[in-house]
Amino acid sequence: MKEMIKKLQKRSNKKGFTLVEIIVVLVILAILAAIAVPAVLGYVDDAKKSKYISEARSIYIVVQVEEAKATADGTDPVYTTIATKAQTETGLSSIEITPDENTAGKYTFTWTSDSKNVNATVEKNKEVTINSVNQL
Repeated sequence: MKEMIKKLQKRSNKKGFTLVEIIVVLVILAILAAIAVPAVLGYVDDAKKSKYISEARSIYIVVQVEEAKATADGTDPVYTTIATKAQTETGLSSIEITPDENTAGKYTFTWTSDSKNVNATVEKNKEVTINSVNQL
């Protein structure tokens, strides 16, 4: 009976994980993190790009409306005034509008979003090309 109690006591004293088991778990977690982090960062970059495209389209809509008003009034559009109107309408800051002299309906916009300067080109069919995103 004493021997049986000693065996049970020896078994119950072995609690916890060995160092090898802990290291294996840490290695597995490191591998999973190495796979997951770049994927998540890619999703964040895609979301920011989508946001910038949406902002460029919003600016484009304001430009189109203001150009239509100017045409109806028989005047030439003033892009600095349109940029101010676009800032009010979109809530963005530092908007600059440059129409392409060679292609009607094509514009280059520069604005500030999320403490970054964004430069994009928008064409008639609302196709947006993000040219650059620079930290302020």
